[in-house]
Amino acid sequence: MTWKKHTIPSPKAGIRRLTINYDYHLPVLINEIIELMITDGSGLYIDGTLGGGGHTAEILSKLNSRGRIYAFDKDPDAIRHCQRKFKNELGSANSRIELINASYDSAYSKEELHSEVSGILLDLGVSSKQLDDDKSGFSYRFESDLDMRFDPSQGITAKDLVHSATEEELINVFSKYGEEPFSKRIAHRIIEHRRAFSLNTTFDLKKLIELSVPQKTLNKTLSRVFQALRIAVNSELDVLENTLTNFMPLLKDGGRILIISYHSLEDRIVKNKFKELAGNNAHKNKYKLEDRNKLGFKLYNRKPILPSNEEIKMNPRARSAKLRIGERVFN
Repeated sequence: MTWKKHTIPSPKAGIRRLTINYDYHLPVLINEIIELMITDGSGLYIDGTLGGGGHTAEILSKLNSRGRIYAFDKDPDAIRHCQRKFKNELGSANSRIELINASYDSAYSKEELHSEVSGILLDLGVSSKQLDDDKSGFSYRFESDLDMRFDPSQGITAKDLVHSATEEELINVFSKYGEEPFSKRIAHRIIEHRRAFSLNTTFDLKKLIELSVPQKTLNKTLSRVFQALRIAVNSELDVLENTLTNFMPLLKDGGRILIISYHSLEDRIVKNKFKELAGNNAHKNKYKLEDRNKLGFKLYNRKPILPSNEEIKMNPRARSAKLRIGERVFN
């Protein structure tokens, strides 16, 4: 068995280019996901980041009556949205979908999934719905409570974090999770400000950042700081690393894990963990059956798959997406 570089078929090759208008979130790399994830129409699949259900809907359309999807999301709004979206399927006697209001890293604790899963999909980051929500606190474009929790009923808010963290801790959050060059300056200004005033809203934080950095870097800094706080509040990288440490027992022989990342922190974690699991074979140009390592894991694509220019024009938020794929192969 020789592994070859995979080329995504073009529209001329017969792959349907999806141009559906989604009311919640436009799924990224949908054609590539469908082409590379669905290896068994009767298989069991996990969508670890349900969101608006765009990926799940297309996966479901490729499954037969024996196929099944477990879809996870911490955001109760996403669950409610998909309960409406999949109302008919959920109400059928032999429903093929189960919606779970929990983090995707809880999947590996379900014994019934072990060695049964044909494919796992993680579309990391936040949905368009969350970014465009003027109440969640994810975006500096809207004035709202400084919250940023995926599940508003659990954990600390971004407001709690900026009021309780030390200056050193804030510097670490902005540097580690946002790779922000002005981390020290912003953290110091927050500490000085909160001695007399509260930071209650996204605009309160935005104003402090505007006073802390040059105008020419403002938009990038705002994006990095808000990203950093969101990651810290939701422990996103810890959840990702936990999942990458524990997902292997879920996959059956030939089962694949597909991960879409949107920034270097996520992609670096995925890339390094995949290489670690693949061992020395991660650097080979061709993968042969006899070369399989003891862990039984292979990189499906040595370089990430990127959105096409066509997709980026249709969905500018896809421009930073990178898709990495690994496959379980039993010895």
